[in-house]
Amino acid sequence: MQKNQLQFKISSALKNIIGRDLITDDFIAVFELVKNSYDAHATRVDVIFKDIYTEKGKIIIKDNGKGMGYQDLLDKWLFVARSSKKEGDEEDSYKNFRDKIKVKRAYAGAKGIGRFSCDRLGSGLYLETIKDEKDAKVEALVTDWNKFAEDSNNEFVNVSVLHETLEESSYGINKGTVLEISNLNNNWEREKFENLKDSLARLINPSAIKDDDSFKIFLSVEDEAKNDEKQKEKNKKKFDKGDLEKSEINYFKIINGEIKNPIFETLQLKTSYIESDISSSSIITTLYEGGELVYKIEEDNPFPNFKDIHYSIFFMNQSAKSTFSRRMGVQPVEYGHIFVYKNGLRIYPYGERGDDPFKMDVRKGQGYARNLGTREVLGYISINGENNNLKETSSRGDGFIKTSSYFHLEKHFYETLKKLEKYTIDITDWGNFLSDDDYININESFVKNEGKPGERIFNVNENLSQLISSITRSKSVKKFEVSKNILDILDSKSEKSAQGTLKKLSEKIDSDSFDKDEVKKTIKNVEKKLSDLKSRKEEAEEEALQKYIENEELKTELDREIAEKLFDKTQIGREKKDLLALQHQIIHTAGNITWSLDSLIDAINDEKPKNELIDDIKDISLEVQRIVSASRFVTKAGFNTQAEKITKDIVSFINDYINNIYIPADSFIHKKRPIKISITKPNFKKEMKFRPFEITVVLDNLFSNSRKATATEVSLEWKKDKTHLLLFFKDNGYGIPDEVMDSIFEFRYSNTDGSGIGLYHVRDILEKYKSKIECLPNSNGAEFLIKIPL
Repeated sequence: MQKNQLQFKISSALKNIIGRDLITDDFIAVFELVKNSYDAHATRVDVIFKDIYTEKGKIIIKDNGKGMGYQDLLDKWLFVARSSKKEGDEEDSYKNFRDKIKVKRAYAGAKGIGRFSCDRLGSGLYLETIKDEKDAKVEALVTDWNKFAEDSNNEFVNVSVLHETLEESSYGINKGTVLEISNLNNNWEREKFENLKDSLARLINPSAIKDDDSFKIFLSVEDEAKNDEKQKEKNKKKFDKGDLEKSEINYFKIINGEIKNPIFETLQLKTSYIESDISSSSIITTLYEGGELVYKIEEDNPFPNFKDIHYSIFFMNQSAKSTFSRRMGVQPVEYGHIFVYKNGLRIYPYGERGDDPFKMDVRKGQGYARNLGTREVLGYISINGENNNLKETSSRGDGFIKTSSYFHLEKHFYETLKKLEKYTIDITDWGNFLSDDDYININESFVKNEGKPGERIFNVNENLSQLISSITRSKSVKKFEVSKNILDILDSKSEKSAQGTLKKLSEKIDSDSFDKDEVKKTIKNVEKKLSDLKSRKEEAEEEALQKYIENEELKTELDREIAEKLFDKTQIGREKKDLLALQHQIIHTAGNITWSLDSLIDAINDEKPKNELIDDIKDISLEVQRIVSASRFVTKAGFNTQAEKITKDIVSFINDYINNIYIPADSFIHKKRPIKISITKPNFKKEMKFRPFEITVVLDNLFSNSRKATATEVSLEWKKDKTHLLLFFKDNGYGIPDEVMDSIFEFRYSNTDGSGIGLYHVRDILEKYKSKIECLPNSNGAEFLIKIPL
């Protein structure tokens, strides 16, 4: 038999997959392009909006980086997914670093697809670049992204990009790159520019400012210059009232100018904060109060490959919150919480309002009065150097891939947060940092100076070690340094706590000048403090109980009998329905996992070949991924299933999902009772916006119902009339009685022993897309018709 060497073909539609479908928002698109300037060793990047309120509006990204020559355009810019950062040849080709740029600036991006962010912003691209070398020429490229979308059967490599070598730069640059994006996809207005400025400010790593790694971002919108002047006049009035610092007059709500991220420096003087630095050999953690040292400890790093990482976490007390709101113009909770930066630039979605990747608020709910959540802290994690085990997912905005290094990152975040909690909660509210005996011993060692010199030093060191162990929650401290005023700081911090107030009461009773009225007054203060603490405890217990009750209610609703199917759906909140529907989906997928595990056990008992066992494990992994995917939608924001929409051909999406995902998994998981599934491949298509997860939920529910009806065959057939795409879904199960056909899409109605959620959710999803599902009469099984408008 003859063997041939074959090659993959790449559709021009790839542009959408790695462009506007992957980059889901305009801010992230600008962020990606600015990140490319950073990686090109630029010290400055200008983000310019020109004629933005006209049809000729343009977005221009201009940097003074190392630029590209003709060969670089061929080998790098036009080489899709080829990243010279990842390949490691970027530094070797550029030795002429300028100014204060670090000789080994680590790279923020390494996928080779960031350039396709241009497509998200607009369909036209003019690129101009000049390499930082002697006698360099100005190279220009012109790209029309729409050409890639004209025919998906056209190969990617067959879509041309126009090149020209120029005599001089039209932008007057002598090195660097300019991206001019035209035919913009979305409108811009002042509020959006303010949000962009805010987004870019958070892009800059605060620790990079301190390290003096020069990288400046400037925003320029000529059309907003007059409005900026009006805003400056408002800022002057705010300054006169004491609501703004003088340095903020020309920055607060001003669009044009340099973008800065100075807020953390300001917070240092207003609150308690903690920093932790991890090197290959040690972990050094330092706690500050209002900019003054409280303690500094050093511990061994048990994971030497987990290194070059810095944590800064600020406790947002009332003073810090007020300062922040005044400086930034927004409440801290609206700004974010714990941001993550890798090699100087931000990683999404960490810190975004509504996103909680570290599950801080879940943890807070488990210990309401003991733990800090996203509303009480602000800070950042800075990852430097290579740290190749901490990689972003291919989809921007999904954070890091969950490797062991990621879990080390998360674990140490909580170790650092717990130390801050010990100081800001245990000591401030309760006064818990030493027992009475320990406190007396250490106080006497310091104040009374008792014992022989050698004994006194020993006592001090021993008691200080106990103190450090207590206030840091750490048992592995090998070195420590404390403030000379450590006891005063702790006394001051715990002065208004319950224990602190009781201590004052004891001192007043013991004093020679015993004042009965003063003692009564102090007792009332103690009663109030204890009452407040009791209320907080009861609130926490009540909240925990309420969460338990809510969970039990959801479980009860899911288990109700068919007789309750006519329960008024208007009494159930939208969010609860979404949660129930997702629980239903997860339960279905969990059933598939159980089948796969049974199959795996049988295969092991039958001593099947290794490759068959691996296949079982792969299928279990696939089903687990489905649950993870569903969970991501649940936790996104209030059980909201509204993930980002994509624009694709719905016909090919459904066919590809069934043929490439569902059939292979289903045929293996249910190989003891397989269903034969077929779907026609039509010669028409329908481009539309939809959420992939929702469409797969529709299909999964229909297949699940067929299986419950003991069907052995399912056929799907595409047709089209003048107004709709028609998808006929037919099985050979025991069918649906005529008398209940009108009820099967009602919430909680079930013709099987199921929950009655599946078909309701199918109809609900389809209605969002102005589509319909009908149950058709069929004597040989069940038949559904899905109608999608053209």
